[in-house]
Amino acid sequence: MDSSHAPKGEDHELLLFNDSQDATRDKSRPEQSRRRHKWLSGARFTLALASGASIIVLLFNLSFLLWAVARDRLKENRGGLYEGGCDRVRHLGTGLHLLINILSTTLLGASNYGMQCLSAPTRKDVDKAHGRGTWLDIGIQSIRNLFHVSGKRLIMWICLVLSSFPLHLVYNSAIFSTTAAYPYTIFAGPSSPKIPAPGDTEIGRANEADIDAFYRLHSSAQNGTLLELDAHECIKNYATTYQTKYGALILVTDDVDPDFEYEVVGSQDVYNTRARVDLHPPAGDPYAWLCPPDPDAACSTYISGLYSKAEQNDWVVYGVDRNYTVKSCLSAPLPEHCKLQYSFPLTITVIVANIIKASVLCYMAVTTEESPLLTTGDAVASFLQQPDKRTMGKCLMPGSRIRGLNYAYIVCNRPHWPYIYNDRPKRWYTTISRAQRVAVVILWAVAFCICASLLGMGLSSDGKGVWNAEFGAINAQALIRGDNWPTSAMSNTIIANIPQVVFSTLYFVVNGVVTKMALAGEWSQYAVSRKGIRVSWDPQHAQRSTYFLSLPYRYAMPLLAACAILHWLISQSLFVVEIEAYDMDFARNPNRDIVTCGYTPVAIVSAMSVWTFMFVCVVGLGMLKFASGMCVAESCSLAIAAACHPNYDPNLGEYDQSLETPEGIEFLPLQWGSAPVRGPMGHCTFSADEVEVPEDGRKYE
Repeated sequence: MDSSHAPKGEDHELLLFNDSQDATRDKSRPEQSRRRHKWLSGARFTLALASGASIIVLLFNLSFLLWAVARDRLKENRGGLYEGGCDRVRHLGTGLHLLINILSTTLLGASNYGMQCLSAPTRKDVDKAHGRGTWLDIGIQSIRNLFHVSGKRLIMWICLVLSSFPLHLVYNSAIFSTTAAYPYTIFAGPSSPKIPAPGDTEIGRANEADIDAFYRLHSSAQNGTLLELDAHECIKNYATTYQTKYGALILVTDDVDPDFEYEVVGSQDVYNTRARVDLHPPAGDPYAWLCPPDPDAACSTYISGLYSKAEQNDWVVYGVDRNYTVKSCLSAPLPEHCKLQYSFPLTITVIVANIIKASVLCYMAVTTEESPLLTTGDAVASFLQQPDKRTMGKCLMPGSRIRGLNYAYIVCNRPHWPYIYNDRPKRWYTTISRAQRVAVVILWAVAFCICASLLGMGLSSDGKGVWNAEFGAINAQALIRGDNWPTSAMSNTIIANIPQVVFSTLYFVVNGVVTKMALAGEWSQYAVSRKGIRVSWDPQHAQRSTYFLSLPYRYAMPLLAACAILHWLISQSLFVVEIEAYDMDFARNPNRDIVTCGYTPVAIVSAMSVWTFMFVCVVGLGMLKFASGMCVAESCSLAIAAACHPNYDPNLGEYDQSLETPEGIEFLPLQWGSAPVRGPMGHCTFSADEVEVPEDGRKYE
C-alpha cells in the first residue's frame, strides 16, 4: 500500500498542529465572515442554488402569464400568443416546448435535491434506527428513510412529490397550437388567367355552394392573387391532412365535358378522424380525390408515386363520370389562421406547483440548521468522531449482507463475527438489489412498449407516409381515432402526458441506480489512495465538497441533458391535436372541431434511441469493476458505521486504550485498510494513520 501521504511522527504532529491553528483561526474569524462561509459552502449553498433556480422559473412563468393576459383577452379559458402562418406556429411551438422542458428539468432537478435532503437522516435518526435493529440509507434518495425522519420533513417531502405531478401532466400542454382547416371544391377546366364569372359560363354538376366557391376563384383572378401551380406543386400543396392555406382549385385539363367549360370534380371536407375508413371519399381520407376510388394501398402510399407521374404529364384524377389528365392547377390562396395559444387553468396549475416547490426549498435553505447525513462522507465523519459500538467486530460486513439479515444477527450478542477478505474486485452492478434491477427493466420495457405500440399503429395503416411528418406536424396516418376515443381537450392532454410521467419515474429510478453505483465506486477508491472524505456541510481542511445532485459531473450533466432532450422528444412524439373547422362559406363550425392525439414516428424513434442509449450506458457502468476488493457498504448506515472503528482491536474485544484517535480525524486525509492489532485476528477500518492492504483469505473483525 502506498503510504507516502500517511501522516506519521513529526509530520503527523505538524499536521495536527496546523489543523488546531486553523481551528483557532476559524473561532477568531468574525461572525459575519463565518456566516458568509457557511452559506457559500456545502449543501446550504446547493440548497440556495436549488431555491434560486425554482424562483427564477417561477418568475419566468409569472412574467409569461402577466404578459400573455395583458396582450390578449381570454376566451374560453385560453389566450392567444400568435396567429398566422401554420409553419411559423409549428416552429414557435417546437421552440417553446424545448424551453419548457429545460425549465421543467431545472425545476425537477432542484426539487429532487430538496427531496434527497429531506429524506437524508441525521445522526440522531441513525442512532435511533440502529437501536431498533434496523438501518437507514445514506447518500441516496430513500423512501425507507421517510419512516424515520420528523413529521415536518415528511410533509415537505410529500409537498415536493405532489407538486411534481402537475409539471409532468400539464406543463407541456400549457402551450399548444390549433390549426384552422378549410374545405374546398375541385373544378376541372381550361387554363386561363381570367376566370369568367359563374353567370358567364356553364359549370357542370354545380350546386349553390360550388357556385360560391367559383365566385371566389373569379375574384382571385380579378385581383391577381390566383396562383398557377405546376402538377408537382399542386399535389404537394393539396396532399395534406388539413388544408390551411389553399382553397378551391381548378384542374387544368382537356378532358372536360364538351357541353360545359368548367365542371365540378368533387369537394373535400375537413378531415374527420372519427369517420369510418370504408365510407365514400372524402369521409375516410383527407385527400381521397387525389387517389383512385379503390387504391391497392393506402392513399398516402399512392401519392408518393404520383409525383413521378406528374413529371411525365401522366397525372390522372378519377372523377365520378370521367377521368382527368391534369397539366397544372389554378388555386386561390387563403389567409392562414393557425394559432399558438396557452391554457389559463393549466398555466395557473403549473405556477401553483412552482410556488409550492419554491416555498419548500426556500424554507429549507433558510431554516436548516441540523446537518443531515447527505453523503457517505458525512456518515464516515460522524462515525469517526463518535463511533457506533453496536457495529464493532463487523468491519467486512457488506451492505448487501446486512440487508439480508435480521437485527439479532447484526447487532445483538454477536461481538465476534469474522469475515474472510476477498481481494477480487466486484462489479458495480452488485450494489444494486435484484428488486431495483427488475424495476429498471420493467419500466424500460413499459416505455418501450408504449413507443412500439404507437409505431405499430402508424405502420399498420401506412408503411411510408407516416415517416414524412416533421416534429409536431399533423399526419393523417398518425392521428389516433376511434368511436371510444375521448373528445375533450383535458382528457387528451392527460393522455398525451402520461408518457412524461412514465419517463419521470424511469429517471427517478435510474438516477438512484447511477448514484448508488457511483457512491460505491468512490467508496472503493479509499482502499487504494489516501484522500479527504467528501462532505456536504462546510468542508474543512482535507475534506472535499460534495457534487451537485450527489453525482459526479461526468454522470450528472449528461443525465440531466438526456432528461431534458427526452422530455422534449416525448412532447413531440405524442401531442394534442386541435382543429378548428370551417365551412365552405369560411364560417367557423365548432360542431365539426376535432380534438384528438397525434404522434410523430420520427420523434418516437428518436426518443427510443436516446433512452436505449441511456439504458446501455447504465448497463455499461454496471459492468465496471471496483478499484479494490474493499467490502461495499452501499448506502447502508450499519455497514458504513462498521468501517469506522480505528481504535478497535478484535483480539481485545474492545477499544485499544493505548491508541488515541487524534482529535479532528475526520478532517484529515483517510485511507481504508488493515490496522495494526495485538493478535492474530485482523481489523479493517478508515484511519488517518498508516494501514496495510488486507490479506486475501484472512479473517477480519
